Amino acid sequence: MMKLVRHYLESISGVEIYPIISFIIFFTFFLVVTYMVIRMKKEYIDEVANYATDRADETPSSNHS
Repeated sequence: MMKLVRHYLESISGVEIYPIISFIIFFTFFLVVTYMVIRMKKEYIDEVANYATDRADETPSSNHS
């Protein structure tokens, strides 16, 4: 299977640049997300962390008796 893919990719001119471009896109995205997380306010993180428990408190308990 890989021989078929390798043969196909070898026929494309300039194919060696694709892994480099993919890595640059991934690394840039990783850096942007890391920067955003570091810059996030502690209050916002605490608020979002409590969404699940706050939402459970708001829903009325259904009693099927």
